[in-house]
Amino acid sequence: MLAEITLLLDLQATDVQLHEFSVQIDRLRAQRVQTEGRIAAEEADVDRLRERLAELEHESRMKNLAVDELDMNIRQYQERLDKGIISFKEMEDLRAKIDSERGRISAMEDDALVLMDTIEESRRTLERAVVDCTEKVKRLRSQIDDIASRIAETEQRANGLAEERTALCERVPAYLIKQYDALRQRSSEPLAPIKNGTCSGCKLKLSGSTIERVRGGMGIVTCEHCSRILYVDEYEPGA
Repeated sequence: MLAEITLLLDLQATDVQLHEFSVQIDRLRAQRVQTEGRIAAEEADVDRLRERLAELEHESRMKNLAVDELDMNIRQYQERLDKGIISFKEMEDLRAKIDSERGRISAMEDDALVLMDTIEESRRTLERAVVDCTEKVKRLRSQIDDIASRIAETEQRANGLAEERTALCERVPAYLIKQYDALRQRSSEPLAPIKNGTCSGCKLKLSGSTIERVRGGMGIVTCEHCSRILYVDEYEPGA
């Protein structure tokens, strides 16, 4: 096998490995984004519970204010009854208003009791959710740290391999590198072995002269169909 072919095969193997590293890094980065999304979702669930509790507490305060306002109205009505000089009809109207306001207060106090129970249950739910979220986020952040470590390790290996590729390219004639890179734009494996008289890249039958030139080591020979650089696998029968 020509020395140039051997170098190109090493270069091709290096590029395949670099591509695999790139795929691994992309996959790990996607995992990191997904894990970060899970953290955001967990925290958002807790925030929704916290917001719901705040809404209930606000509703409770508003009800208390409303009760206070009704109670003040009753006091004012009662004071007019006790101290004012009013007609019988006005007296009856004030007593009716007092009874109505007291009825409203009673209903609102019953609602307030139910609301307080709801608030307490909501508060307990939030406390449990905070504890659960804290534990989950801790585990997820540990996973993110592990992913980041694996990304850094893979990037380091890829950078080292890229340096080896640069050194390898310096040993290959420039015109061959240009030809190889052009082919690599179309296929991840610009070189293809001859198998059973066909190009293993495009699977098409090769001419006898092409096969003989490759087997005879007559320079760089390309497939007449796909332009891949051809070589004979030393372990292929009849090579």
